[in-house]
Amino acid sequence: MKNKKTSHKARQRLARLCLILLIAVSVLGGACTVALGAFVLHRFDTAVPADFFHLATAGRSPQFFVYRFEDRVNRVGEAEELPTGLFSQKQTEYLPYPQIPRNLINAFIAVEDKRFYAHQGVDWYRTVAAGVNYVLGFSDTFGASTITQQLVKNMTGNDEVTLSRKMQEILYALDLERKMDKSEILELYLNIIHFSDNCDGVSQASRHYFSKSPEDLTLAQCASIAAITNSPSYYNPIRHPQNNLARRNLILSQMYEQGYITELEHREALAEPLRTMEDSGSGEEGVNSWYVDMAIEDVINDLMSVHHMSRTTASRLVYSGGLRIDLCMDPTVQETVEEYYRTAVKVPSNKAGTSAQSAFIAIDARTGDILGVAGAIGEKKGNRLQNFATQTKRPPGSAIKPITVYAPALEKGIINWASVFDDVPLEFGTHDRLAWPKNATGVYRGLTTVSYAVAHSTNTVAVRILDLVGLENSFRMARERFHLGSMISDQRGNDCDVAALALGQLNYGLTLRELTAAYTVFADAGVYHPWRSYYRVLDAQGNVLLSSADISEVVLSAENAAIMTKMMQGVIAEGTSSSVTLGKICECAGKTGTTNADGDRWFIGYTPDVICGVWCGYEYPEPLEGRNLCTNIWNHVMTQIVKKKGGRTVFDVPSGVIRASYCKDSGKLLSDACQYDPRGSRAETGWFLRGSEPHEFCDCHVLCDYDAEHGGVSHGHCPEAHLEKVALIRVEREFPAQIRVTDAQYVYRGDPNETPPNPDPKAAYFAALQNGFCGASNAEHPFNRSCPEHGGESGEVDEPQEPPDTTAPQGEE
Repeated sequence: MKNKKTSHKARQRLARLCLILLIAVSVLGGACTVALGAFVLHRFDTAVPADFFHLATAGRSPQFFVYRFEDRVNRVGEAEELPTGLFSQKQTEYLPYPQIPRNLINAFIAVEDKRFYAHQGVDWYRTVAAGVNYVLGFSDTFGASTITQQLVKNMTGNDEVTLSRKMQEILYALDLERKMDKSEILELYLNIIHFSDNCDGVSQASRHYFSKSPEDLTLAQCASIAAITNSPSYYNPIRHPQNNLARRNLILSQMYEQGYITELEHREALAEPLRTMEDSGSGEEGVNSWYVDMAIEDVINDLMSVHHMSRTTASRLVYSGGLRIDLCMDPTVQETVEEYYRTAVKVPSNKAGTSAQSAFIAIDARTGDILGVAGAIGEKKGNRLQNFATQTKRPPGSAIKPITVYAPALEKGIINWASVFDDVPLEFGTHDRLAWPKNATGVYRGLTTVSYAVAHSTNTVAVRILDLVGLENSFRMARERFHLGSMISDQRGNDCDVAALALGQLNYGLTLRELTAAYTVFADAGVYHPWRSYYRVLDAQGNVLLSSADISEVVLSAENAAIMTKMMQGVIAEGTSSSVTLGKICECAGKTGTTNADGDRWFIGYTPDVICGVWCGYEYPEPLEGRNLCTNIWNHVMTQIVKKKGGRTVFDVPSGVIRASYCKDSGKLLSDACQYDPRGSRAETGWFLRGSEPHEFCDCHVLCDYDAEHGGVSHGHCPEAHLEKVALIRVEREFPAQIRVTDAQYVYRGDPNETPPNPDPKAAYFAALQNGFCGASNAEHPFNRSCPEHGGESGEVDEPQEPPDTTAPQGEE
């Protein structure tokens, strides 16, 4: 009996223990469930973004509107539909669910998601199996995605192989099934899925591979199309027909086993040969203007960024979502630009006969609105082609200098208009050919003002000023304030260096559009305006999908922006773009750019109202022959724009900017000595921030005696009647190799009266005392040579002497 009681108590204890364990497991499980739920709610979005439903439309082509502005800055004007010729209405290829063949729907369900009608967005059987498979390491993929999950992946564009991405996909799929019925999900899925060869959606695939409308497809052809999506390139029926045929037959068998087709239909479809007929382009859509293509690409990119859509989804929405897109285009400007680029642009060809390319973009100086664009030369023969104005990145050469060198230095007070730097090399190799940097002219000119350096694109001066600004400061200002986002400093390369910032030799380069937009800072009183091709995008119900506001930003003071503009007026008036004639009609400014070996040419120029950028080069960079390519194009197109549009003709100059005169060898006030410079007047007038104008007198010019009769610096031995006062320039130079410096023959180095004459008539009077070289102007008789006729202490002419008579006593002369 005792054993029975003991056994009964043991069973009771075991039961109580089991109950306690069950309660503990339940509590722990509930806590884990609550914790997991809290984690999911905190980490993931449980509701599908509303933007997913913009595609659920009747399938309508977009409408484009432009404005006839009375006041573009304040957007006062009337909207009107885009004129014909700039946009060709494209027949929508969005296929509503009732028009999708039943065999096509069933083919996808049979192979992609056979329990599609039974699950609520996620096939948990397949998901658990795939998860176990992934955890145990049998495969590095999840698999098991339902059609609903595939739709989510295609709409978000996120296909990372990560657990968190899969969890987010599952949550979206569950929510999508609560908000849309199965037919709506299938409609969206079959209209956005990719089919290789730039085909998106079953309508495009049907026309491309079989030259048929979807409703005319055979059962076997429906299965062939469904076969592509598993691996679009591998199962492409044109390029890999055997691969497609094998998977097509697998799908037909699945359709038969799942009851979608009869045995007879199955046999007949298997027997049908795979006959593709690549779309020849009959009935092809018309060709859009370069502007519309640009705007479409911008809208697609912004939909992807703002609404987290995949490219396929965004593209489908643009083309068949019934959107209204309000463009910033000026139709007059666009027609002018396209007509000139279609018929009149002249560029060279290489030895293989390949023509160089060019691109053009016009931007409103006070809003950032893109007024017109041409992405390439010649007749535009298709849509969404390579646009050299907006998509191609090339090094900008000297066109970047106002942004990376001169503007930062002005803003920091490091330089002013008249600041002088020595235009000579900073580094040398073993021979003067290794001197660096070199100027485009191949000449070093010596003492040079900032204004001259800007106008003539002097590389040495830019490098010297960059050193004062600092690489980090320059790079940061260009990338963050002027918004040159294509500049890099990461594992891909480093644009935070001298070659990139002072000479424009970037690793990858900039687009013409972003560089042209950066010049709004100079054209509009120091204010940056981001470029924009459209104002807003409305969906089919009139709701605002995208809005592109002018988010202006002050980068420079209005005074320094005006000074930079005045400097760049010098580029056109007397510098590297002096061939431009638009200045006869209105004031204009700009900057040229040329890259290594003439691979790319640039010109960014502007009037008080419009900034236009031009690029020329080969699609695959190589030397480009001919001069003034970009400036000639710019001049022709801008002259037409100004004549047609009118507008302001004079740049604004703030009251804080004044004019003042200075000595162009010192950048200081003219001294009495300056007027004795043998080259003539050294006086110039420039523009200064009030208070930064010169206040000290020139100490560069030094007076000395010069023998006007025989030429050359007097060492105190020339007759007084021959002497005149001249002013040479005081500058310290010493090089390891001789180089040409144009002002070298006017250099002063020490008091000639205390310097022994130099017998070499082709060198400076002080050259014999130099350890290295001091530069030469290559003049036959340099101005600062020693007087060749007077070297004796008496000051008399050193006439040739007869040999002395050694038989007579020698006395003094």
